[in-house]
Amino acid sequence: MNTLLTLLEKELTEHRIVLRLPLIIALFAVFNFVLVVSSDNFSFSFHSSGLGDFGFDSVSTVFAGMIGKLNEMISGLIFLVLFMVYVPKTLRKERQEGSLMFWRSMPVSDYMAIGAKLIFALVVIPLITSLLLLVSDVIVWVLTHWLLTEQVSASFSITLPAMVWHWSSFVGRLAVISLSLLPIACVLLVLSQLTNHPLITAIVAVLAVKLTTYIVFGSSVIGDFITGVYSLPLMILKSDSPLVAYLSLGWLAQAGLIFMSGGMFYMCCRLRAAGDFLHE
Repeated sequence: MNTLLTLLEKELTEHRIVLRLPLIIALFAVFNFVLVVSSDNFSFSFHSSGLGDFGFDSVSTVFAGMIGKLNEMISGLIFLVLFMVYVPKTLRKERQEGSLMFWRSMPVSDYMAIGAKLIFALVVIPLITSLLLLVSDVIVWVLTHWLLTEQVSASFSITLPAMVWHWSSFVGRLAVISLSLLPIACVLLVLSQLTNHPLITAIVAVLAVKLTTYIVFGSSVIGDFITGVYSLPLMILKSDSPLVAYLSLGWLAQAGLIFMSGGMFYMCCRLRAAGDFLHE
């Protein structure tokens, strides 16, 4: 346990953006509050080709109504951004900076080293971003009770119990998102040891597979499934029922993805042990 905590502390020290970015974004909560309070009717929507559309109105049952939902959406997106920043570069960073040989001299197996990185990406980062939501909600709660009446605060569910429930339900949502990101994380960790540009390689590979399977089979079923896999985290983030959204691909498909993640994890550990890196 001490070894794992040491590895997680090392990751946090080497990737300070995981703390800095949420801290900067937390300041947006003040602007968010002022913007909505000064507007009679404000709505937010996001559209992305291939990733689905989502939006929400000022009428909502969550903490602080539309403001709380916006805080939740921003915190979730920050988690996804930090995930995509951290995972593709973490293994290459330790090799480029020479820390790989140091950790190989320590009683730390490749399985524990890779496992610590997965825990950092899928547990530590979402917990930090959940604190971003909590800080944002606290700011809204303080400003609301300072500027508005108690009747208005109660009508928008701006209460301490509602705030605690909002945060705890968001942590559960992040847990489901992390589970959906597990196969993506394992694939990126493997690619990061085979190429200098794992994210670009993954994008090109996905496009190539979708195009090839469509030409060969005359159907976009495989391509649609791949799209469903990488768009699933956003689907869970916007869904009213995260678990239902996660299972939208089907039990068998999710079991296969978890099994594939285990295989990719094993391959990643073997590549790290062998030092089998390919350079472009």
